[in-house]
Amino acid sequence: MHRYSLKSTAFLMAYLFLTASSAWPQVSGVIREEGSGALISDALVSVQNTSTRTVSTSDGSFMLSEASGFGLVIVAAKQGYYNASVPATSPATGVDILLGKVPQDDNAEYELLDPSVCRRCHPVQFLQWSGSAMSKAGGNSWVYDIYSGDGTSAGAGGFVYTRDSDHAASNAESECAACHQPELWIENPQSALDSVDNISAGATHGISCEVCHKVASIDEEKPNYPGIFPGVVTVTRPDSAGHQVEYGVLADSDFDDEPEVMRASYQPQLKAELCAACHQDKNDPDQDGKFEEPNGVISEPTYLEWLASPYSDPQSPHYATCVDCHMPSYGGTEVCQIGAPHPIRDPETIRSHRIEGTTPAFLENAVTVTISAVGVGRALEVDVKIVNDKTGHHVPDGVTIRNMVLLVEAWRESDGAPLTHTGQQTVHELGGIGDPSQGYYAGLPGKLYAKVNHDSHGNGPTFFTEATGILWDNRIAALAADSSSYRFDIDDGSDVYHVRARLIYRRAFRFLTDAKGWTEDGHGNPLGDVQPPYYGYLMEEEEWISGPGNVSAPPAGFEMHQNYPNPFNPSTTIEYDLASDSNVVLRIFNLLGQEVRTLVNGEQIAGYKSIAWDGRDNLGKQVGSGIYLYRIEAGGRVIVKKMSLIR
Repeated sequence: MHRYSLKSTAFLMAYLFLTASSAWPQVSGVIREEGSGALISDALVSVQNTSTRTVSTSDGSFMLSEASGFGLVIVAAKQGYYNASVPATSPATGVDILLGKVPQDDNAEYELLDPSVCRRCHPVQFLQWSGSAMSKAGGNSWVYDIYSGDGTSAGAGGFVYTRDSDHAASNAESECAACHQPELWIENPQSALDSVDNISAGATHGISCEVCHKVASIDEEKPNYPGIFPGVVTVTRPDSAGHQVEYGVLADSDFDDEPEVMRASYQPQLKAELCAACHQDKNDPDQDGKFEEPNGVISEPTYLEWLASPYSDPQSPHYATCVDCHMPSYGGTEVCQIGAPHPIRDPETIRSHRIEGTTPAFLENAVTVTISAVGVGRALEVDVKIVNDKTGHHVPDGVTIRNMVLLVEAWRESDGAPLTHTGQQTVHELGGIGDPSQGYYAGLPGKLYAKVNHDSHGNGPTFFTEATGILWDNRIAALAADSSSYRFDIDDGSDVYHVRARLIYRRAFRFLTDAKGWTEDGHGNPLGDVQPPYYGYLMEEEEWISGPGNVSAPPAGFEMHQNYPNPFNPSTTIEYDLASDSNVVLRIFNLLGQEVRTLVNGEQIAGYKSIAWDGRDNLGKQVGSGIYLYRIEAGGRVIVKKMSLIR
């Protein structure tokens, strides 16, 4: 007969309790509506600042089976309600959380907060936003040039809405302010842009903090209505103290310490659907205020393109929302920088508020370009393939004046003489008719990618306000590819031949840029479209080199990957795969073509390679922020890619 001491018996009981309870839900309870006590289903329930979360069932109950520890904060959240939290120590049952409804006031006397007010608690986010295109949207000179012709000194050239539109008489205001000056539009729907000579404070805020964080809901059945449109985008303008709601995407935020300043409310539509308000819209040809009618032509198609792609599917490995790409993590760990201690969060949940779009860092990571070539008699047959493998919507995208130009050229190595192109594929006249050395690329070997609208007379391109149809649209959808073929004359094939493909992004058709005299973008930055050497923004560059004296059988090459991370600070990694043993030269250049660093220069065996660059030059000195090119030559191929260093 065994004897057990009280101490050992207590230990055994504790052990059995802990091991048994580990299989039980660690924290469970019910979500109810404050006041009525009604059960709330489909509420997100989280252990604050962790990935442990669940959804309440039809009877309002929830179980967090992986929640364990002392002093947990359990947060419940659902769109339309203030977030709420309770403390808990696992295991715990009967945990009730009450969610209060957000009053859907629409107080016309409420003034959206000046962003400087938000700065007091969110200085990092404010500084990011203040340098962004969002903050400058209200004074975008291109918008004024197209609307009223007075944004720049030559803005009256080309199309001007108030002067040239078929709809100017019936709708002189247009809907420009719905996206570019939304504070004014929220206060007074259907208002025109402020006079360019007298832009109000609200207009100068552009897309400000409360324009986004006061949006309670978006009607997803009406994505084509422009901007903050009444009845489609619902904005909460509080009319009583204690109801100062700010909507956000953090379902585990429980800030309500100062209800007169803000209370947190979960709004998942801020991840993508809100972006549709200004990045998805149709025109309204019959001017009846209905933008979902079939007679309209979609002007900005970005949101629906994303929605139709695998990037919108949470079950897809490609899944990414607008926020995931355009508001990347910047390494921050706190949302609020003042007051009581706040949760130290995973940096992936803290997003940059620069909200960048067609910046060099995005353009250089949009697509992949490859070249294949073979000699056929006295001709070099070239195929260029562009794969949209890194963008969650079509490229190019946005307003219909944006375009990409693919340029393909070939030359002999012995004397650098260009090869004569005898193929049929050339750049459309929208690439610019004139001197190629000044960026007029029409007629050169290559291809222009764009969406081109026509007006009621069948003429195009036309501005989206006048569009009644689409002449052609050859933009490349997400995960799709486009191939084009070229033919160059060669001699007897005994030389070494080079083929280079460059993909160049332009913010506007060249004829429009010239008509408006644009030398800066709408925010006052130098316009790459009119600057050498590319007269646009270089997205990708690929070079193919034939084998010596054997153009039909070039030596095995390699596969090059985009550096990661990109943008980077202080270091990044460049990866490539060699198909065979090769002499490899990998060098870094600045945009002036000056060599910055040689990373590899010598023989390497076949296989995967990974090379790090620490942001230093050949002398060991740190280089400054900017765009750099990395060029690798191996196995008869040359590839050039861009990367961004941000100090």
